[in-house]
Amino acid sequence: MKASNYNFFFPYESDESKVIAYNSLSNALALMDKDKHKVFNDFLNHNHSIDDDEFLQQLKFGNFIVESECNELEFLRHRMLSNRYQTRTLSLTIATTADCNFRCPYCYEKDVIKPIHMSVDIQDKIIELVKSQSGTISNLSVVWYGGEPLMALDVIERLSRVFIEICEENKITYFANIITNGYLLNSKTANLLAELKVQAMQITIDGNEEHHNTQRPYFDGSATFDTIIRNLVENKDILPPTSIRINVDKDNIKQADEVFRILHKKNLLDKMKPYLGKINPDNNTYEGSKCFDMCGFSEADLEYFSKFVNELGCQHRYPQSVSNACTADATNSFVIGADGLLYKCWINIGDKASAVGDIMGVVHGNQKLFFDYLMFDATNDSECRHCKFIPICMGGCPYRRVSGQETCTLHKYFMEKVMNTISQKIKSDVTTQKGA
Repeated sequence: MKASNYNFFFPYESDESKVIAYNSLSNALALMDKDKHKVFNDFLNHNHSIDDDEFLQQLKFGNFIVESECNELEFLRHRMLSNRYQTRTLSLTIATTADCNFRCPYCYEKDVIKPIHMSVDIQDKIIELVKSQSGTISNLSVVWYGGEPLMALDVIERLSRVFIEICEENKITYFANIITNGYLLNSKTANLLAELKVQAMQITIDGNEEHHNTQRPYFDGSATFDTIIRNLVENKDILPPTSIRINVDKDNIKQADEVFRILHKKNLLDKMKPYLGKINPDNNTYEGSKCFDMCGFSEADLEYFSKFVNELGCQHRYPQSVSNACTADATNSFVIGADGLLYKCWINIGDKASAVGDIMGVVHGNQKLFFDYLMFDATNDSECRHCKFIPICMGGCPYRRVSGQETCTLHKYFMEKVMNTISQKIKSDVTTQKGA
């Protein structure tokens, strides 16, 4: 037996007699008595045997110790390749329109906004693609995207009904998500989306009313905050679980707390969970000096999470094992623009030079970018392969990597603090349940 390469041990701030044990490969988290930790260290550093059978089994269960011949890096590579090149799932991010009713100053699409809605011909080609794979896939995952997707609700409705029919006929699991600004999310639309099996949603609210209206104005400059909040309140029981994104930079970070307080005041927190999103100067559409670096953003994110952990829950910032990052490094995943161009990354949408093809089969596309996204192997990278965070990062965001930006997981900067917060929360919940 040997120790895993992916063990973390931290002091437990609430009890000096214990340490926090976490393994990034198994995602196991435990509180370990310090005397047990000494036994483990003696095993690790001096090759002492572990005679406590129960403790030994717990260590094995959490992957804190593994078989001597186990090559954890090869396990990670196998998991990555298995998921990256699997064809059981077809994932499509579909921009129903290149138009948007907002004019957000930080939007990486703002320079490519056009009054283009997806044509019936392009829709038919997407349907052909889904039908062509219906005999081999087990899952169809769709993200409705834009521009603002609800400006082309007719496209969502037509494609959704066909997708649902194809999935029902072929016993395919269907999952749909939508990323919307929420302005057009009235009762009629909310009910239709529920009928069309949209099971998750993301909406952005950037601080209080005054700040949000500055950052996310309507195309004519008018306010949007009241309409969005009204839509959320009136349709709370209809809407699916909803993530509320709060885009932050150095100038507006103090506004982030306001969103939590707004949702709390409106009794929306049971359905809608706020989180921080990092504003980036992607596509050179925003001033880089205003943006956080990854370390600065991680500090802000941890402060927000720690402040509201009781309401947001531990899953909000608990590390997650990953095999590949996103659509960009998955073979059977594509972003489809309203004009039919195919991309591997959402941020590339609208940049024709970054298209890797088109749904109509006319454009050959940027094959170099396609393989730059798809072929990166963190287990062979000179830095990543030696990093203890690799099971929860796997090289990070492909777009940022290709663009020469930092890609490391936020947990690299706040793992000890976030694990203390999570451990305290879990222990408190368990104590409360036992006392109930």
